[in-house]
Amino acid sequence: MNAWRAAYCLGLLGFVVLPLAMPIGEMFDSAVWDWTPADAERLVFLATNTFLLVAGTLALSLPAGSALAVLLFRTSFPGRAAAILGLIVALFVPVPIIASSWQAMLGPTGLFPVDSWRSADGRLWTSGMPAAIWLHALAAIPWVAFLVGIGLAWIEPEAEDEAALIVSPWRVLFLITLPRARASVLAAALLVILQTAGEASIAELTLVATLAEEMRTQFALNNAALGRTMALALPALALTWIAVMLTLSYLEKALPPLVAPARMLRPLAFGPDGMRTLMAVSGLGLVLLPLLSLIWKLGLTGHPGHWDGATAWNFFQVETRLLGGNLVSSVVTSFATGLAVALIALVGCWLARERSWFRWMLFGVIAWIWVLPGPVVGMALHKLFFLLPGGPWKQLLWYGPSPVPLMWAHALRGLPIAIVFLWPVVRLIPRELIDTARLGGACAWSEFLHVIAPTCWRAALVVALGCAAIGLGEVGASARVETPGWETFAKGLFDRMHYGVDNNVSALCLMMLAAIVGVVIVCAGAFLALGLASRWATPSAK
Repeated sequence: MNAWRAAYCLGLLGFVVLPLAMPIGEMFDSAVWDWTPADAERLVFLATNTFLLVAGTLALSLPAGSALAVLLFRTSFPGRAAAILGLIVALFVPVPIIASSWQAMLGPTGLFPVDSWRSADGRLWTSGMPAAIWLHALAAIPWVAFLVGIGLAWIEPEAEDEAALIVSPWRVLFLITLPRARASVLAAALLVILQTAGEASIAELTLVATLAEEMRTQFALNNAALGRTMALALPALALTWIAVMLTLSYLEKALPPLVAPARMLRPLAFGPDGMRTLMAVSGLGLVLLPLLSLIWKLGLTGHPGHWDGATAWNFFQVETRLLGGNLVSSVVTSFATGLAVALIALVGCWLARERSWFRWMLFGVIAWIWVLPGPVVGMALHKLFFLLPGGPWKQLLWYGPSPVPLMWAHALRGLPIAIVFLWPVVRLIPRELIDTARLGGACAWSEFLHVIAPTCWRAALVVALGCAAIGLGEVGASARVETPGWETFAKGLFDRMHYGVDNNVSALCLMMLAAIVGVVIVCAGAFLALGLASRWATPSAK
């Protein structure tokens, strides 16, 4: 298996490490170090704004998402399965659609205009730090609920049952359940911190200057300020990378290898079923209900405005004819990339099981990818593609039309999350299964096909869907590398959003939502069918 590890390391070096080292070269320009007091003040201001945005988003999303996870994954109430399906749909809703739906609901021309959502200068979009924090938190809550919920599902039933004999369900939750799910809570917090710091689209719309947004702006202007921003951001990125590595090291030492629960967990009883249903619906409704305002905006016509079904259908039909193919290509590209990333991550976790040096090398690389803002990833790939000599690869990576640059960018953004999610699952594989396969003469390829893949395929499919969701709404990195003739649907939507949420933007948002719901339903059906087929094919014990 050493040959596999060597090949994997070479792949990481060529496709990850070298491209992401490109922006550091900007720092060697002599103009980068020609500082003025105004430059220093500006960059400190950007760093402060980034910190405030991340802190505010984390303060809102982590408690709300954790509470939603407890309701959906550890309690029982009528409609729970439908609520979990709603959570899965919410995972796929991109940030531009969340921002558009709230603007269509609360903006100056929205369904329920709110004065605090207006901009003092009459802009079409609300602006300011509170709005940016609110939108980022709404985008993060489904991911927090999903990640924490997975951790809550792996609690030892015996520990909870013993505690339930002595204390109330609330104390069982805070004394047993949540402490044992601390790894998932910490992973969710890391995801919120790094995704918020690296996202630039909401910051641009709400006029909140952050390091990620500034890098994208300066890259477009192509001036020396980009290098100065990198010079300031690099120490912060290095500190964040060290913090992530220390956190992973702590979890690796503090948490024992996971053991699958011997039986199903008993639901925690918090109040009557009706109250739990109401709380779950309220939590999901906070994310999903504003999407209904897009339907109202789609059919808005006349002065004063009123809703008209024919108008709504006309705009939806026109945009479908114009950009329907673009949407299909974006969905296919995102899901193909998600499957590839899940496979790459699964192989990496498998190779890291028995070699600590490889494990920490892998964690170090994915931690560095994770802390880089999306625009920096796009800049790095753009610079690499530009410097490549002429050849057939230039057509694939530069001239186009080609999905390869987008898939590369999406893979870099999704790989850290895929590895962090799959690593505990791979650790869960009993050592006896691998030893039995090796004693039977299985080679490395046979071991992966007959031991690793059958035990991890469900988790790998979930990871593939998650990475596809991230890629489907990704703008910061993909906008820098998309080729003519293969533009992303999310980038086109984001460009239109600068002119406000009108009928056309609402039509684009609803097109993407319809595609997302359809894909989720198809994937859920396929997932269920595969599970039933697997059970049917497994001989029952006599």
